[in-house]
Amino acid sequence: MPPQRRKNSIGSSNPLMDGAEHTPPVSPLRNAEWRRQHIGRMVVDGAATALVPAADQQILAMPVPEVGEGLLSDRERAQLTVCETSIDTLRIAFWAAGRALQIVRDGRLYRDTYETFDEYVEQRWDMQRSYAHKLIRAWPLAARLHPVAPTVNEGQVRELLPVAAEYGEEAAITVYTTVAGCAGVKVTAARLRQAVALLPDHFDEAVVVERLQAWLRGELPDTSDGQASNMFTAMESRLAALTRRVVKRSNDDPVAAREFAAKLRTIAEQIEEQITV
Repeated sequence: MPPQRRKNSIGSSNPLMDGAEHTPPVSPLRNAEWRRQHIGRMVVDGAATALVPAADQQILAMPVPEVGEGLLSDRERAQLTVCETSIDTLRIAFWAAGRALQIVRDGRLYRDTYETFDEYVEQRWDMQRSYAHKLIRAWPLAARLHPVAPTVNEGQVRELLPVAAEYGEEAAITVYTTVAGCAGVKVTAARLRQAVALLPDHFDEAVVVERLQAWLRGELPDTSDGQASNMFTAMESRLAALTRRVVKRSNDDPVAAREFAAKLRTIAEQIEEQITV
């Protein structure tokens, strides 16, 4: 087993959460010991090696270097290149996985062992079915965005999905490129969420670009109910997109669709009851 760390050593029970602290560095000696015992076997053992792509084998077998001084040596630069190549794969990993999941789902490639796709992702990959379907919905937009936004990440795509669902992928790309095209503005999921909240009811590209550019220049009046207002507008957009999808699929299972509508009404009533002002 690799060296174990207590959960509280990373500042959060989930190290992948946005608010989690960086994990502490592993001791080179302990890391080297684990690498010799386990990674070495993967590289040598043909059966195990087949499970690990060649690029990943290179990373897994690479020892943690001693910290040097001054400029990087040629060897260190080579190590950096290999590491950054591996890190860079994260940028497309989520939508490549979404495409793969779609192929498995639509081709029913899970049918030898599992009854349903949801059962497949939960049992085969220990993945929540809702997340698997999110990846499937996200990948086409991510693939379209990639040529103009190679660094686009899953969180950013997720904020643009309601736009793509309501107005089409070109509209979502327009929102992203308008925000990204403003000098000095860093594109983040939060900023895209704010941009989506500012969209008019009817999507006209010229109007949207002009409005977003004015907002990015700070020329729009401050609607500073602020974050709360943006949140409600963004959620309304998401619910509208969700409603359209449900309506399209309702004929497939009208009973389930009516149950879903009833649950939404219950949730709306609970919100009304808990509003204190």
